[in-house]
Amino acid sequence: MKKWEGWEGHKQALIATIWKETKRIEELEEAGCRSPTWAVLRALQQDKSATRIEGEAAMSAPPFFQSAGRGDLLFWGQKEISTVVIWGTYQNKKGKVGWERQTNDRDWVVWCRSK
Repeated sequence: MKKWEGWEGHKQALIATIWKETKRIEELEEAGCRSPTWAVLRALQQDKSATRIEGEAAMSAPPFFQSAGRGDLLFWGQKEISTVVIWGTYQNKKGKVGWERQTNDRDWVVWCRSK
């Protein structure tokens, strides 16, 4: 098994990703979307044995998940089956339709809170 090296050796790509993620968070917050608290995410994780968080921002994804990412952007780990999905963070229909096709009875969807 090859070790995932993440952002190691890719400083400029990491900086660009953080900048894009920051802009994305600002846009979501302006639209009234808020992420669930880590306590809510931890409870879902423990109750459903979830190993992945999908849809959270790179800087705020809880480190207690074995895997995290959004769409094709993998923050760490590997894509897993049992996933907590932050549904409201998908601003376009393409991302939502992709998840509708992938979900099964072990996937969990969490809507973000709005104003």
